[in-house]
Amino acid sequence: MYPPLRFSLLVLAAALSACPEPSRPAPGDADADAGPVAGGGAGDGPDAGSPGPACLPLERVDPAAADAGRRFLFEGSVGGLLVPRLAFDALWLTWSATPPPDVAAATRARYGFAAALTPNDGLPMGFRLEGGWVRADCLVCHAGEVAGQTVVGAPNTRLDLERFVGDLSALGRRFGQTPQKLPRVRTGARGVSDIVGMTMQLALEASTSLAPVNTEVGYQDPPAWWTLATKTRTYVDGSGPQAAHRTMMATQLAFGATQASLEAQEPEYVALRAYLLTLPPPPWPFAAPPADAVERGRALFRERCTSCHRDDRCERAESVIVSRERIGTDAERSARYGEAEVGLINGSWFGAGPQRHLATSGYLAPSLRGVWASAPYLHNGSVPTLEGVLDSRRRPRVFRVRGTARDDYDAAAVGLKVDVLASPPVGAPPEERADVYDTSTPGLGNGGHLFGDALTAAERSDLLDFLKTQ
Repeated sequence: MYPPLRFSLLVLAAALSACPEPSRPAPGDADADAGPVAGGGAGDGPDAGSPGPACLPLERVDPAAADAGRRFLFEGSVGGLLVPRLAFDALWLTWSATPPPDVAAATRARYGFAAALTPNDGLPMGFRLEGGWVRADCLVCHAGEVAGQTVVGAPNTRLDLERFVGDLSALGRRFGQTPQKLPRVRTGARGVSDIVGMTMQLALEASTSLAPVNTEVGYQDPPAWWTLATKTRTYVDGSGPQAAHRTMMATQLAFGATQASLEAQEPEYVALRAYLLTLPPPPWPFAAPPADAVERGRALFRERCTSCHRDDRCERAESVIVSRERIGTDAERSARYGEAEVGLINGSWFGAGPQRHLATSGYLAPSLRGVWASAPYLHNGSVPTLEGVLDSRRRPRVFRVRGTARDDYDAAAVGLKVDVLASPPVGAPPEERADVYDTSTPGLGNGGHLFGDALTAAERSDLLDFLKTQ
């Protein structure tokens, strides 16, 4: 296959787990401390009267560093050279007998790539032309279309990495090239992939560890970048340390970079982290909710939700890790990403010292900053709307997301409009399996987080109106 394809395909998956979550520890945070843990047993709601996570000041960011990080992300050598431009443009040969009327649009639709914010040589967001080759970077997964607009830092909820990698391999075979063995890319549904599992596969290739390590650790969707400045732990389970910018760097080994070259490039990644800490959430694009409803929802949020989630009066808060027994959401990630997997990372330069990860056996209560633009919800994207998060009876079991246009956004339920299906389609081509979200699939369960079920309809409406303003 194309010489760089082996490592470039890996980065498309691994870079998603790397780029999204760099942040630095607050003064006095202990590296061995995974943060406060909320509850050990299941319950109907947050602990009454329990103190919320401690408020912390925002980290001061050097504007010059943030600007350097922005330029590094959009203009620098982030990501890797994937395939020749001719091959990228010829992907349609693997799924169509004739070229589509608009090849670029058809390619974006098939793989879920977001439209670029600039002409970008006709390439989607996250891809760049360089010397006749296409370079891929973090924005493939961390720039998504939200209510009709491409937003930097938003999760790409339509991405199907497995289909993309499969078509690249098929294209090589079509022209007589034998694909090299690649780590498995698992996409459970559009927008949710087992990125950390692929990273484990990469790490094992360079490791002498004899300990058994899971390389399938559950599906997750990318977190919103604009939440980084408000929390103290990272990744869906809170395993990531604050100074985790080296996790981004580790993925570049898949491109044949040496550790020495990456160590020399570390300042650029530190600057990239500074830029990510400055990203604001996009403003609510629909009619402003009634002010009185927002205030009622604010009071309800402070009373019912801030034992786990950041209080809206905090600029930044110490992150809370909720035990999987209490939260009740799909357990695959928390059960399969443990001491052995963390040890594989911590045994390298990329997890050394303050960079080291922790096994938490729980899930991070996310910051709700800009939460409206991060649908679908829960760590595996299994709930299309916030209304469903707050009322488990409104969660579809099998569904298909309609799209990312403005009319595809449900402003009342705060999330994505979906077509609810009675069951997964029978006889659908295998390559279309990710178009339907089936919550009976291991790793895609939509149970748990029952804390909103006891709310009245009026209370739930007020809380939704408040969350639109965050």
